[in-house]
Amino acid sequence: MNKENDDEIIENTLELNAESDNNNKGKVPLTNQKSSLNYDDNRINPMDDNINNKSINNQENNFTEENNITKEKKDINNNNNNNNLNSSVSKNVESYQTAEIESHKEIDLTSSHFPYCIVWTPIPILTYILPCIGHTGIANSNGIIHDFAGSFFVGVDDFAFGKPTKYIKLKPSEKEKYEWDRAVEKGDNKFNMEEHNLCMNNCHSHVAYVLNQLNYKGRNNYTMVSIWWMLITKGRYVSFCGFFKTYLGFLIIVLIVIIIILIIIFV
Repeated sequence: MNKENDDEIIENTLELNAESDNNNKGKVPLTNQKSSLNYDDNRINPMDDNINNKSINNQENNFTEENNITKEKKDINNNNNNNNLNSSVSKNVESYQTAEIESHKEIDLTSSHFPYCIVWTPIPILTYILPCIGHTGIANSNGIIHDFAGSFFVGVDDFAFGKPTKYIKLKPSEKEKYEWDRAVEKGDNKFNMEEHNLCMNNCHSHVAYVLNQLNYKGRNNYTMVSIWWMLITKGRYVSFCGFFKTYLGFLIIVLIVIIIILIIIFV
């Protein structure tokens, strides 16, 4: 009886094991599943690393580009500042040079230099009788006076009949300033070969010719009469002494005439 019970227990055990084996067929062991998961993790991780590396590289590239752009902007600003500084310095230098040049072109009564001027001085005896008639010349850009003083002769920096007592300050354009000295030289060359005539070809004619060469104020029809009229209407005396010198002879003559008349009347 005991033996039969043991045999039944063994058979039941074998059947249970067989059923267990059948149930476990097709199932993956837990250890194998774990290893498979680990493998999948290993497959995902490199991709993540690549993505992270790319992101880091992109950030580094962006940072480098931003630095380069910032550096370029700084360079541009520095260049602009340098250009502005150089421009400012050059403008200051030019303005200083211009001011220095213009300062040398101011009227100098001591040396009788009258840049861009028509000048006038009395002629002894003739101006005493007619104060509106005198000797005329024209100065170049440096104030040196050129005057048609006699036949075949144009004086340079040696104004006939003394220092000027009256002048007209002309206002030439930039083009006229550039051509001024050349026009004066042309006038000298022309009148150095001509005879002087008090009524027809005189010092006023010389000045008129120079202004016509310049086309001064858009005109080329200046004559000795127009120069004479300009001096009467627009001329300025250099000083009271210049005025006195101009009319001294005339006043003396007038005074003498008055005395003679009084003597005739009362004697």
